[in-house]
Amino acid sequence: MARIVLAKLGSDAHDLGVTAVARWLREGGHEVVYAGLYNTPERVAQIALQEDADLVGVSCLSSDPVYATRRMRQTLEGVGLGRVPLVVGGVVTPDMKVELSRLGAAAIFGPGTRRERLLESIAGLLTRQPQAAGASGGSEPAPPR
Repeated sequence: MARIVLAKLGSDAHDLGVTAVARWLREGGHEVVYAGLYNTPERVAQIALQEDADLVGVSCLSSDPVYATRRMRQTLEGVGLGRVPLVVGGVVTPDMKVELSRLGAAAIFGPGTRRERLLESIAGLLTRQPQAAGASGGSEPAPPR
């Protein structure tokens, strides 16, 4: 299966959702590296690089998910992981979903995402990804760009 890095960005200490997602992914056969709370995009990108991540997932509840996703995508590109799928979790508005997709979020998972749908979406993302440096490869895929 895949190696997935999950992290909370910014000062958000609410990690119930991301820890549930980590458990679901592990139960689904994936190797999950949970970076914990209070991460910067730079720290997450370094962990993804060190762990040879196939996918990166970030959760943003108390910070602006659009700003955080923009910085996370730029930082992944800066360390050569631009082809690694980036998924975003948190509370986002419909307008934010469109912007997150434009910024390169491969999937967006909001509150109430069901386990089966999340696992299917992640599997789909991983099977569509070409081999890249550090990449082999939501509840719902992000809207089309």
